[in-house]
Amino acid sequence: MATSGVIFKRCGCRDGQRRRLERSCPRLRERGHGSWYFHCSATNLLGRCERVRRGGYPSQATARHARDEWLTATQADRTAQGWTVQRWLRHWLDNRTKIRPTTRFHYTRDVDTVLIPQLGRYRLADLDAPLLRTVFAEIAATENSKGRRQS
Repeated sequence: MATSGVIFKRCGCRDGQRRRLERSCPRLRERGHGSWYFHCSATNLLGRCERVRRGGYPSQATARHARDEWLTATQADRTAQGWTVQRWLRHWLDNRTKIRPTTRFHYTRDVDTVLIPQLGRYRLADLDAPLLRTVFAEIAATENSKGRRQS
């Protein structure tokens, strides 16, 4: 695990043309200047290689620990951390192969007009019962295209 991925430090300083210096900042060697990041790859639940880059860690050791935690997580946990509800719903719709066209139409309509606007921005790993209760209460309070409450 310790050799997997890359750990690096960068900052938000800018040069005279307002371009970010990132890893080439001369002050980067100073303690407390910039933050630590990691970049690595592992397979997700679908068996595809998924790259991740996370940052904002105060020390190299903290970034290394976060990287090792991400790499040792199960494929399902890595997928949940990296995928939003919108991405999952699109994947789910694309893989429904044995449904009737009218069913696909209704699923797509509901996903596009109700679920993605309300839940699409959340990561799968962030979903919990209180959040879902709140969101579905908001959905139930809205009206559908026929002027009736959502069911």
